[in-house]
Order: sequence, then C-alpha cells, then structure tokens
Amino acid sequence: MAGKSIAERIAALEDPDDISDAQEIWATIKTVLVIIRVLLFVAIIAISEIMEQYFFKQLSLAIWSLIIGIPIFLILSIVIIYGDKKFDPAADEARKESADKLISKYEDQPTALKHPIRKRV
Repeated sequence: MAGKSIAERIAALEDPDDISDAQEIWATIKTVLVIIRVLLFVAIIAISEIMEQYFFKQLSLAIWSLIIGIPIFLILSIVIIYGDKKFDPAADEARKESADKLISKYEDQPTALKHPIRKRV
C-alpha cells in the first residue's frame, strides 16, 4: 500500500487541528522545558568535568553542579509529567503505555514447563 501523495499531505496541512488552545500552549511550553532539561543535563556533565579543580565552601564546583543540577532536572521532569497529565492526556497515555511495555519486558517469565518430560528415554 503506497503512502499519501504530496498533494494529499499539503491538503491535510490546511485542515484545522482538533486540539484546544490549552494543548497548543502546553506543547510550546513542554518543548521549551525539554530543551532546557537537555541543556541542563549537558551543563551538569560539562561543569563536572571542567570545574573539578575549583572549590566553593570546601566542595568542588563539580560536586556543586550535581547538588544543584540533579534536583532541578528532577523538578523539570516532574513538571513535564504533571503538565502532560493535565493538558495533554494523549501524551500521558503514550507515556504510560511505553512504561508498561518496558515493565512487561522485564517481568519474571514463568519457569514451569507446560508439558514436562515425564520419562527419560
């Protein structure tokens, strides 16, 4: 089965989206938060590697970057998850399905055989 033609794709762009203003605003805010979270992660690693020899209050700046950066990273992650729950239920459901799939992948497999060998030949 062939995909959509270019003309069909362009025509589909003209159709209005069925999302609310709150969902559009949340999508923009979420994009900014995700970019900030990625930049924060890179900054934590860069500061930890570069500022190892400098000290502030008897701790190296590498340790300070971890002390400050990890809680900020977690807070940003919690805000993104909370915002998905409140403003974009479809993204929240996709996140839940992805997590359930990952969990089911590593669940303990049954060890009992359905048809055990009763007599060895």
